[in-house]
Amino acid sequence: MTGTLDSMDEPMMSDLHLSPNAFSDAVYASAGGGGIYAITESLCKDDADGVVCSGAGTCQADGTCACNAGTGGDTCQNVCPQATDADEALLNNLGVLDDPIAGKDCAGHGVCDAYTALCVCDEGYYGPKCALICAVDEGGRTCSGNGTCAYNVGTSSMPYCECDRSQDPVWCATRGIQIHPEGWCSYHGGDAYGGFTACYVAGQCGTCQSPGAPRASATFALAFILAFVVFLFIDA
Repeated sequence: MTGTLDSMDEPMMSDLHLSPNAFSDAVYASAGGGGIYAITESLCKDDADGVVCSGAGTCQADGTCACNAGTGGDTCQNVCPQATDADEALLNNLGVLDDPIAGKDCAGHGVCDAYTALCVCDEGYYGPKCALICAVDEGGRTCSGNGTCAYNVGTSSMPYCECDRSQDPVWCATRGIQIHPEGWCSYHGGDAYGGFTACYVAGQCGTCQSPGAPRASATFALAFILAFVVFLFIDA
């Protein structure tokens, strides 16, 4: 609790007012050593431990807390998450670490909300600390340029690639991707990532660096397209 101690010319009557989750603005009269003093308590809210502004801000005259940078909330109880050494090592292993991030709010790739202290991540970065990102290929392309990055903790704790996929035979053929027996094709990361089924159903496709099956030759692709066009003509 914080407050002020002021010398008074004459006694004051106690005036006690309480408001939820806030210190009182009680005024007490006290005599000591021949002097009369008034003791007033702070109006600022305390945290769960009874600490004004959680020890992370300054109590203002209007009873609000002016929180320090990286904190927020009515009592400055919210703290902006910072990247750890492990987060930095992860990005380094993925080959996407531009600058050190350990100890930085939102890993230096986001903005900390002034009230909630939650991170609003820059585009391409994910997670509560903005320290997660999809893998890139040797050319620096996210998902090898064959998909988009997605982040859904119900599917994976890490961002993952949703690879380009289609049930359009022409689309598949023009990209040189062999069509799956079920009638669709998709880029994916190979059998290590579950192959066609995992990619098409769950959307987890490695880095989409390879087609779902060996690429068809240009001659095969052209022949397939012509055959498909003929089929449509006959069917019509």
